[in-house]
Amino acid sequence: MKWNEVQNLYPNEWVVIEAIQAHSDDGLRLVDEMAIVQKFDDSFEAMKQCNELQRTRPANEFYFFHTSRPRVEIRERRWIGIRGRG
Repeated sequence: MKWNEVQNLYPNEWVVIEAIQAHSDDGLRLVDEMAIVQKFDDSFEAMKQCNELQRTRPANEFYFFHTSRPRVEIRERRWIGIRGRG
């Protein structure tokens, strides 16, 4: 499903989505195809559900957005780790 379809089905809602197809471009993660997991009236509940899904299914990409957003894009973070004493 594309983001504009999600916006039409769930206007002014918080949704948790699973990325089916996504790509990275210039520091952004862009979701091209998605599946709706659940809709919410409250951002906190959507965030809790998204975090739980990420914890139980770490190989999948889950995000939560409000359908008023024009695009589904996530700023990627570069992880800089600290090495311990081997």
